[in-house]
Amino acid sequence: MKKIVFIRHGKAAMAGQDNERELDEDGIIQAKSLKKKLNELGLDNTRVYSSPFKRAVQTIEPFLSEKNANKAIITSDLEEIHMPKDEKLSKHQIIEKMWEDELFKVGNGISHSEHFNKIKPFLDKVFNKFQSENEDIIMITHGVLIGIILKFFFNIKFGFNDWKKMTMPDIYTLNFDKDNNFVEMKRDNTNIERIFSI
Repeated sequence: MKKIVFIRHGKAAMAGQDNERELDEDGIIQAKSLKKKLNELGLDNTRVYSSPFKRAVQTIEPFLSEKNANKAIITSDLEEIHMPKDEKLSKHQIIEKMWEDELFKVGNGISHSEHFNKIKPFLDKVFNKFQSENEDIIMITHGVLIGIILKFFFNIKFGFNDWKKMTMPDIYTLNFDKDNNFVEMKRDNTNIERIFSI
């Protein structure tokens, strides 16, 4: 079966500008362990797309190095959704409201619906290429964005409670038959060292 694999990045240091935050000690161990996990999926002919955020790129580097593969295709379309702070709501409250209402946003942020419409041309292009070529795909990105793609692009049920269950890292594998028809999604984060739950 052909596969599209979505990976949430590993655990990162909390200090610093968001896009520059690097994997911490746990995250580095997670990334090495993730490499073994991905090898079990038999991803030999794979195109890798990554968020430009440092923690995402670092999470997939051990896998790419072992495969002696080309570097990941870095794209801003896989950046995390912009969610500014709000004086009245915690970050989790904002995230919950955004899952409840696809048009909800705070301040100069962007809603789930707006963000999906922004990245849909990129997703269309990637999926069309996936359908026409004999390659699997890995997308290394961020938690909320994975949920948005699963929900809006692949019509897979995903909400706030699903987001809360996500770990760092996390793996969602979508399997397709030879005619590129979606068969099933499997979430499997077992046997990853130092896995982190919020």
